Amino acid sequence: MQAKRIHSSSRNARDLNRGTDSQKGNPQAGHECAQCGAVIPPGEAKCPYCGSYYEPEAEREYMRNLDQMRSDLDKVGNIGEETSRTEARRIRKRVIRILAGILIFSVAIYGFFLFQQNREDRKNREEYLWRQETVPVLDQLYEEGNYDELMKAYQEAMESGHSLYSWEHNAFCEYYEASYYAGEMLKMREKGLFEETDAVLLLNDELRFRGLPFRKGIPDEDRKLIQTRIAPFENDLVEIFHASAEELDAFDSILKKNGGYPDYKACEEFVRNHPEILIEKPDK
Repeated sequence: MQAKRIHSSSRNARDLNRGTDSQKGNPQAGHECAQCGAVIPPGEAKCPYCGSYYEPEAEREYMRNLDQMRSDLDKVGNIGEETSRTEARRIRKRVIRILAGILIFSVAIYGFFLFQQNREDRKNREEYLWRQETVPVLDQLYEEGNYDELMKAYQEAMESGHSLYSWEHNAFCEYYEASYYAGEMLKMREKGLFEETDAVLLLNDELRFRGLPFRKGIPDEDRKLIQTRIAPFENDLVEIFHASAEELDAFDSILKKNGGYPDYKACEEFVRNHPEILIEKPDK
């Protein structure tokens, strides 16, 4: 019974869709389905009635689809190639900008270096000419023993921004100046004008005198003159600042470590811990 229905359906399809003999011979009119006999419309690879494939047309459809895929891939490739070229141009521009920035920065650094070098060379030449003119004058004042005039010239030179640290008699002038200000501080103390800052400055000078044995590079003749100059301050650390033996040992450790120079902060701390230094009135 089922077989009859299928046969009937196939026959109806043939009756409804079968063309004339001229249509059968004309490919433009379609092709007859090998399974059900119905006419498959032109360009269709599949029978619209039974679903069977018409092999020649199916193959042509496959080839058309394949050609379309190739065409699409070519378009995608062209898009990718164009995108790659655009990206390459963008990267090239970025690299050029970076290289230009590096070049400009390098030129600026080199120019700044040359400027600094030229300025340093000019400063060194000026310093050399100044020393050639000034040092002989200072040497002459030192040899003559005209120390007051020597200190005036020395202070003027230091205040003008020039350096005399490599001068042979620089240490002598340092100690001479320190002894002068230490004497002025003691005069203020006698007048009752001795404040904490004054005490710290005086202690710093007194410790510098104590550190003379730890200073190196001082000519023997200068060292003798300095010792004579600072002799009046020899006992001040004990008599004025009441430093104990332990405290003096601690100061000596700092002086030895610093090559004869005291630690200003240690001086400040000592004065704060000994308020009696400021309260005590000197003996008249």
